Amino acid sequence: MKTIETKLKNQKIINIVLALGLTALMVNNLIGMPKTVDFEHITVKSLKVLEANGLARIVIANSEYSPQGMYKGKEFVDVGSRPGMIFYNDEGTENGGLIFMGKKKDGKVSHGVHMSFDRYNQDQTMTLQHIEDGDYMVTGMRIIDRSDLPLAEQIALEKAAKNGDIQAKSQLESLEKQGKLSANDRAFYGTLNGDSMLKLSDKQGQTRIRMVVDKTGVAKLEFLDSTGKIIQTLPDNNKNN
Repeated sequence: MKTIETKLKNQKIINIVLALGLTALMVNNLIGMPKTVDFEHITVKSLKVLEANGLARIVIANSEYSPQGMYKGKEFVDVGSRPGMIFYNDEGTENGGLIFMGKKKDGKVSHGVHMSFDRYNQDQTMTLQHIEDGDYMVTGMRIIDRSDLPLAEQIALEKAAKNGDIQAKSQLESLEKQGKLSANDRAFYGTLNGDSMLKLSDKQGQTRIRMVVDKTGVAKLEFLDSTGKIIQTLPDNNKNN
C-alpha cells in the first residue's frame, strides 16, 4: 500500500509541475504576441472593437450573434436579430448603427437597409433607409424628435407596469402627459411608393408642409393646419373656377 501511495503522490507532483509549465508557456506566448497582426483574410461571425476599459465601441455581427440593446455596457432589451454594425458611445451605450437584410419568399420581397443616429441615451433621431415590403417601398431620410428620458428607464417602467406595478404605471402616465414618451417625425425627404416628396412637421408630429411630385409627374405644394386639414395648395387649381 505504501508503494501505491508513494506512486500516487509522485504522480500528483508531476501533474502539478506539468500544469505550472503549461501555464508558464501560455503566459509567455501571450506576452510575446505582437500588438499588430496582419491578415490577408479573416472570417468571423462576430467582431468587436473595444476600448481600453473593455466597453464596446463597434460590433459587427451576423444574424445569430447580433447584439441586444446596450445601456452603459449592459444588455437591457431584446431587439431581435439585426445583422450589421452597431455603434456605441463613450459609456458603452448604443448610439446608432447600420443594419441590412433582404430576401424573397413566396414571390414577396422583404428587404431593408437602415442607417441610424441616436440621441444620447435614447433611440434614433435621424435615419437613412431603403425598405421594400411587398407593394410598399420607401427610400429617404427621416428626422425624429425624442425626449431626454433615457430609453432604458422607459422600458424598465413599461415592464414593471405590465407586471402590475401601480407606481410604475402612474409614472408612465405622468411622463405621457409631459410628452416624454412620444417620438414625433419632424421631417422626411425621399420617395414613397413612387412619389417624390418633402414633408415638414410640427412638434406634435403633424405634417404642416408637404411638397410632392407624384408618380405621374404632377407637382404640388400643400400647407396643412394642426389637425391635418389642407388650408392651401399650390398651384391652386380652383383659382379660376
